[in-house]
Amino acid sequence: MFQSSRKTMKWSSLLKDLREKVGLSGSQLPSQSTYPSPSFSPTVEYGGAGTTESAPASVYGSPVSSPARGKIELELEFKKFWEEFRSSSSEKEKETALDMAVDAFCRLVKQQTDVAQLITKFVEVHIFSFVVGRAFVTDVEKLRIYSEGNSLYDTNIISFFSEVKDGLTRGSNLLYAVEVLVTAAIDKQSLLDSGILCCLIHILNALLNPKVSKGENTDSLEDPKKSEKNADDRDAFRIRQLEIEGSIVHIMKALSSHPSAALSLIEDDSLQLLFHMVANGSLNVFAQFKEGLVPLHTIQLHRHAMQILGLLLANDNGSTAKYIRKHHLVM
Repeated sequence: MFQSSRKTMKWSSLLKDLREKVGLSGSQLPSQSTYPSPSFSPTVEYGGAGTTESAPASVYGSPVSSPARGKIELELEFKKFWEEFRSSSSEKEKETALDMAVDAFCRLVKQQTDVAQLITKFVEVHIFSFVVGRAFVTDVEKLRIYSEGNSLYDTNIISFFSEVKDGLTRGSNLLYAVEVLVTAAIDKQSLLDSGILCCLIHILNALLNPKVSKGENTDSLEDPKKSEKNADDRDAFRIRQLEIEGSIVHIMKALSSHPSAALSLIEDDSLQLLFHMVANGSLNVFAQFKEGLVPLHTIQLHRHAMQILGLLLANDNGSTAKYIRKHHLVM
């Protein structure tokens, strides 16, 4: 489905290919030496998926500690788990270590002001960005494969980015980590190389075409005749949906401003899909809105899709012109 998922590879192979691409040797793991004391200022929140509510201390099973002690512990955790991910020969151990590293990163970044400095201090920026992006794409692809009809559904997407499993908010962590990376003053090419923009276009398409999978247990969120508690659950679900959509749109706009973003979408149907989404919004959805058939929320998402396409075309330096003419995307 996604451009990056056409070729399934293990983490060891992906990292080897990435090292060869950027000219790194396998021995260049993060240094084990003592690093200087952190010089960051306290808490800065990035909004979207990374709200303070998304990572309460109770979820991680650790009591609230002093800011200085907590920061140092998180730095040690982040470095330790990232090194375990890089050095482990077991795919399962790599996945576990990566989950823990991303979790520590998300908690740590909320205590920092200079995210670029934080990342460059402990990891190779391009490798970390690529790995986080590829983990995001892989999880969304798994979500699609195991959904009814091998399709993405809006309810499944929101649930994935909200669920807590084994004490970790994996989906929320990945979404927040990607949003932090696109916000930081670092190169976005590695994220684009991971295929994440293709993936996000398919996610946006699912959000613009809400469906409910028959096998999905969502009646507690969707049935207006349920109890007051279920009404509260529905409200919480919708609030979380708006947060997730805000993060996805923010990430897409940040990536779409990169000169190679549009070119990264032509290896599969992602760019065509985005054009069709915008065309459908212009020809059908806006007219339906005037007739009261679709909510304002849907119109706002379509406007974001138009803005994303505009950013892609404004920054691609004409690199996709031939592709656009070939597929008759502009009449």
